[in-house]
Amino acid sequence: MKYRRIFGLVILFTIFAVSLFSTKSLAEEIQIPPWVKNNAKWWSEGQIGDNDFVNGIQYLIQSGIMKIPQTQSETGFSQQIPNWIKNNAGLWANGTITDGDFVKGIEYLIQKNIIQIKTKQVMVLSSSAFKNNETIPSEYTCDGTNVSPQLTITGVPSNVRSLALIVEDPDAPIGTVTHWIIWNIPPEKTQFNKGEKISYPQGITIFGKTGYGGPCPPSGTHRYFFKLYAIDAVLDLVDGSTKDNLIQAMNGHILEQATLMGKYSRNP
Repeated sequence: MKYRRIFGLVILFTIFAVSLFSTKSLAEEIQIPPWVKNNAKWWSEGQIGDNDFVNGIQYLIQSGIMKIPQTQSETGFSQQIPNWIKNNAGLWANGTITDGDFVKGIEYLIQKNIIQIKTKQVMVLSSSAFKNNETIPSEYTCDGTNVSPQLTITGVPSNVRSLALIVEDPDAPIGTVTHWIIWNIPPEKTQFNKGEKISYPQGITIFGKTGYGGPCPPSGTHRYFFKLYAIDAVLDLVDGSTKDNLIQAMNGHILEQATLMGKYSRNP
């Protein structure tokens, strides 16, 4: 396994080196949105799953930044993405590898069926309150009115039977803590209004109750991940369950995932 990993790295870096000299103008012209690079970084660190990384690649394809081979199937990735690809995503996110090199390397992986990509529209979670990787306004935190932010859902797959939402902070001193859990959201729901009263089942958060609990970091800047899951079933899970209960119930039923991340730090 060790030698296979080293061999894989050598192959990919060789591809990157060739593309660096043969497609310099492409590398200079390509401009990849920061959120795609953030996704690559979080994926390389294990903070988000393969689906979120693939969603970023799908965006590049849909935007015409990356060209997908015509013979490529549209069945998603057929196996777990190798760890050496994850390492290179981290190098790209840190600026060690250029945008052009990253794109050419991923195109090669797609062509060789190491990664299989759907060219259909991907599911996206966004908010009018804050952009991905930007600061969450204090209104939505414990320093403000602590209301839930507006959320918009697009690109939900046609075969989805329900949606689930988990909001969590991985930077808490005690480890990852949960700020909001909702499940059995109808797949046709396209948005949550600001401070919307939730009629769907909700789970217990770090605050010991159900419902939205905004950012309230004890110190420093924390990241808050809003994770939306598309599920092929309506979950048999009682109101007031935990995040672990929800994850267990979703196991084997997740069709797609989208992530929105906001940051927050409290004033001294």
